[in-house]
Amino acid sequence: MVRLAATSLSAVLYAWAFPPDAHRELAWVALVPLLLAVRGASVGRAFALGGLWSVASAYVLNDWFPRAVSSYFHGSPGVSALLFLGVSTLTAGLEYGAFAVWHRGTVHISTAVRPLVVAAGWVAADLGRVTFLGGDPWALLGYSQVGLLPLAQIAEVGGVHAISFVVVAANVALAEMCRFRATWSGAVTAATLTGIVLCFGFYRLHTIDLTAGPPIPVSIVQGNLDVGSQWREEFYGLNLRQYLDLTAKVVRQSGSLVVWPESAMTFFLDGEPAYQRAIGSTLAGVEADLIAGGPRVLPGSDRYFNSAFLIDATGRVRAHYDKQLLIPCAEFFPLRIDILRRSFGRVREFTPGELSTLLPTRAGAAGVLICNEAFFPGPAAEHVRKGAQFLVNIANDSWLRDRKFSEPAFDMVTLRAIEQRRWMIRASTAGPSGIIDPLGRVVARTRWGTADTLRGTFRSREGLTTYATVGDMFAIACCIVAALVWCRAPASHDGTL
Repeated sequence: MVRLAATSLSAVLYAWAFPPDAHRELAWVALVPLLLAVRGASVGRAFALGGLWSVASAYVLNDWFPRAVSSYFHGSPGVSALLFLGVSTLTAGLEYGAFAVWHRGTVHISTAVRPLVVAAGWVAADLGRVTFLGGDPWALLGYSQVGLLPLAQIAEVGGVHAISFVVVAANVALAEMCRFRATWSGAVTAATLTGIVLCFGFYRLHTIDLTAGPPIPVSIVQGNLDVGSQWREEFYGLNLRQYLDLTAKVVRQSGSLVVWPESAMTFFLDGEPAYQRAIGSTLAGVEADLIAGGPRVLPGSDRYFNSAFLIDATGRVRAHYDKQLLIPCAEFFPLRIDILRRSFGRVREFTPGELSTLLPTRAGAAGVLICNEAFFPGPAAEHVRKGAQFLVNIANDSWLRDRKFSEPAFDMVTLRAIEQRRWMIRASTAGPSGIIDPLGRVVARTRWGTADTLRGTFRSREGLTTYATVGDMFAIACCIVAALVWCRAPASHDGTL
């Protein structure tokens, strides 16, 4: 019973470290109860505790998930709850259950290095989460620290996993101090690691030059209309007027870049010359380029894409980018099975894009990330390696209507800016939208849940970070360490690790 209570407490503390509560300091102690509960447990009980922790923390973090499924698919609460349980178990429960079992086999590790070794095991579990079954990067521990800028700068080297590593090491050191003997060796190790990372962060915050190149005006339009989540005939073109009116009010400078969110256009732009002329007439006065999200159909086929269009001041489509990472059951059906039987009219299923296409705007080459693509570091890194000078994230959050989704999503997008050292322009249907600099500082942002606009400036940048070049090599190294520890773990008296 004590182990169960400790695991539950750990899950709640973990969840509270994330926005909108954002008690980020809790992340540094949240894992202590779990680590203590797993220590000395049997293999089966350890695995169960790890899985329980995963599901419990997921529910406190994501209680919006069942509601969103019911709203989006018009499903019953029971089906929504079962889907949540299945997703949280398959995409995280197995990994953290395995970590809990693995953690039992680290008793032989010296106290001085245990924080580093156990942190490597946790990162290995995290990497499993984002790799298998399509990947689930939501609320990895490191994302809870995005607001702590000196710590977050290490992401340019090791991504979110490097941040998680530091925080887990601190948790392990505290757990050791809470056990039957007071020991400071692990605490010294964790404190030294944290100090080194913070010094690196302060150094980068004061040495990266953000003034190179001319400032480029950008305007973001946040329509806050829930007409793009389900592609139905009665929504066809319905919200264009709202976006045109808001654009006309916010754009003031010539040569601007305007960004509309995902699903801002609920029509097939390529086949609608009247809509193109309406957009062109709004942009012509300021000679602005527009990046906007909408559906695209391949001529002569039934293949539909979730796309971002680059539209010039005449209303002409100059280029497009097709979303590559689609959401299971929402944008495509795994194994071709539609278990939720949604009815979305003409566009029932999207086809994944095949190319990481940059949009050649007047401001420079834009790497576009559509919705959940910004939750993964890979697409952003691929765009930057191909020459993206800034990043744009367009998202449709209106159908969720919950800050417990929107605020953590904004933090995840923010970390992409730090990893790649690129300006990030985010346009969300319901917010927050914003402009984020390459240090992860939010220069400007809109209010959540409102129709809003935003004006600001950014700069194009070039060059590759360590993370853009080597990717998750740090996390892979952690996996190797975890595997070596498992292979060398001594057997207990009952023959189990």
